[in-house]
Amino acid sequence: MKNILLLLFVFSLTSYSQDTVQQVEVIKTSTQIEKFSKTIGQNEFKVNLFDLLVYESLNVGYERMNNTSTAYGATMLIHVGDSELNDNFAVTPYFRVYFLESEDYGGYGFFAEVFSKFVFGDTGIDEFEGPTDNENYFDIALGAALGRKWINNKGYSFEVRIGLGRNLFYESNQEDRGEAMGSFGVALGKRF
Repeated sequence: MKNILLLLFVFSLTSYSQDTVQQVEVIKTSTQIEKFSKTIGQNEFKVNLFDLLVYESLNVGYERMNNTSTAYGATMLIHVGDSELNDNFAVTPYFRVYFLESEDYGGYGFFAEVFSKFVFGDTGIDEFEGPTDNENYFDIALGAALGRKWINNKGYSFEVRIGLGRNLFYESNQEDRGEAMGSFGVALGKRF
């Protein structure tokens, strides 16, 4: 009989304790997100590793977060190696819109970007089947890109992007350039 009473007592305690469990729900308000975004910083400095390793070029960038889902910035490329890259110096301003996860930290997740590229470089000129001469050029390109950015709570970021644009001052006698230009990047950054 004692065992049955003890069993009923333990059962009543467990059923009573299960009824007192409360569900807690965390809601992120836009104020909380903006505050956290400001603590990790709204400015970002980044280095494009792809250009550094493949083209022997230094490509650094700066990005400023407008709010949790938009940003603007610019990158600067300086060709320092002997690779076959035609561009010697380029400045690329851009505007981005972040989607999906951008509400957690602000300025991260999938993004779409529009950019313009101002570039100086060297190209070969084909002079009607004669000898090829090298010539300096200046060009402006307009384009769009898609990408993904990851960021941790310490403000370090990793970004992958791919884009396509059109060279506005392309001439058909330029041998090693095209009317279309591709843009690819793998960058590491830090918010401040």
